[in-house]
Amino acid sequence: MAKKKTPVEASILADVAFTGADEAENFGDRLARYGQAHARSLAMLEHLRGAPEVEATKTAAGLATCGNYLHFREYFTVGKVRLHNATFCKQHLVCPLCAIRRGAKALGAYLARWQVIQEQRPDLRPYLITLTVKNGDDLDERQAHLTRSLKRLMHHRRDFNAGTRGAPWTELCKAEGAVYTLELTNKGNGWHPHCHMIALAASEPSQEALSAEWHRITGDSFIVDVRPITGDPSEGFMEVFKYAVKFSDLSLEDNWHAAQRLKGKRLLNSFGLFRGVEVPESLLDEPLDSLPYWDRFYRYFGGEYRFTGESPKGNDQDSGISVTENRYSVTPADPGAAADLPGWRPPQPPTKPKSFAFLVHEGEQRRRAALKRAETRSKS
Repeated sequence: MAKKKTPVEASILADVAFTGADEAENFGDRLARYGQAHARSLAMLEHLRGAPEVEATKTAAGLATCGNYLHFREYFTVGKVRLHNATFCKQHLVCPLCAIRRGAKALGAYLARWQVIQEQRPDLRPYLITLTVKNGDDLDERQAHLTRSLKRLMHHRRDFNAGTRGAPWTELCKAEGAVYTLELTNKGNGWHPHCHMIALAASEPSQEALSAEWHRITGDSFIVDVRPITGDPSEGFMEVFKYAVKFSDLSLEDNWHAAQRLKGKRLLNSFGLFRGVEVPESLLDEPLDSLPYWDRFYRYFGGEYRFTGESPKGNDQDSGISVTENRYSVTPADPGAAADLPGWRPPQPPTKPKSFAFLVHEGEQRRRAALKRAETRSKS
């Protein structure tokens, strides 16, 4: 599928480990993407601080401590760098950093399942199917319309395959498995909810027939796209899993409105051969336990993640970390190597950075204070 990747799509694909995202040579670009995502999170934090809702206060409390520090481990014998520890708010609808990590985890899990299916069913090919509904000003109504229409389409497939008498044929009956997500945009012409689906089939579903069926179901929408995924399948799968980061394309006001309306709703679904795929809850990378490593610690300040050399833990003889006056510094094999690390800045003698533990403590105190204010507002 020849399609140019957008920065949003690339940010997810570039975070999936087995596509080479964890290569040490790509670490600088990865850190820059995280910095851009965190900057948007901070913009949302400032936006919510002026909102009167209790929910806004709670969301802002989570954003205030999310992604302030990132702890990576470089497995220098194999040229890999993996995210070992960080604080995440897991509010992916308003936090692009959490959204990137969540989308990458889902993409990796379903790509792994696809590799297994390929070995067992080489006759199946992946197809990218897009289903849309007409734009509208009422987000709740449009989203409910898309959800109901998809449910009817899935019922048609299930009933026909089960041999239910009178059940209509649908082109989705050709699909022996699928994973699909609900996505949302608003480019000034109203809310535009739509669905991206990866369907596995031995023969290509008819776009014309599916469009006619979709129009009968929705009553107002017939725009459907069906195309085979050729070349690197990860790019086609990425079109589905980019839903997690698309919210950051909205204005801050629209982003917050959409997050409130869609919170708790299921935006990722599957059936058939893709059913049962487990997406890891942790947003961290899998460690390479048997390999030696160097620890890298980064703090967000000055609009980017910068190498600090501070450690949130005690002395670790195996990791190459030494302790000096409650300050932890990474000791690479080459003492001059730190200057080549992405985000490294020369130390500033006049100011001494706060320790990781102290910053976490401050963040927790701010979070508790925000929750207490929210409880007081709700009682008054």
